Amino acid sequence: MKVQDIMTKAPACCTPEDEIYVAAELMSRFDVGIVPVTERLSSRSKLVGVITDRDLCLKVLALRKDPGTVQIHDCMSTDLTLCAPAERVDLVLKRMGRAKVRRLPVVDRNGEVVGIVSLDDIVRMKAAKDSEICKAMAAISTPVKAARGARKAAA
Repeated sequence: MKVQDIMTKAPACCTPEDEIYVAAELMSRFDVGIVPVTERLSSRSKLVGVITDRDLCLKVLALRKDPGTVQIHDCMSTDLTLCAPAERVDLVLKRMGRAKVRRLPVVDRNGEVVGIVSLDDIVRMKAAKDSEICKAMAAISTPVKAARGARKAAA
């Protein structure tokens, strides 16, 4: 199965200059935990980052920043793991596990956002074997600090 068969197409986006309230409102309205950040708000705009509910919590609230003064570029993630619409779901699932993420932006060859694929999409659509899903979940769920300790112990 291909990512394009299960992804959420044309997700709502925001720009780096938007206030974080824009992203939070989109997350609430569409019941999502990630919003692509694009250069501009037009169809087929280049992806420059993502903002997640976790970004809002850890980079704004946990640091006691005044949400009214924070723009998306202040807390968005730019070191992204991406996939393409024509990629096989099983390979993307492995990438999710390695990157420790549950959702990936889907971009075309021009770097323009065309969708989002999530672990939930893969499970709901039965787009991978149960054993592959379990492996990815285990990798995603292992805390980074625990994973580092296990690598040091194995060395």
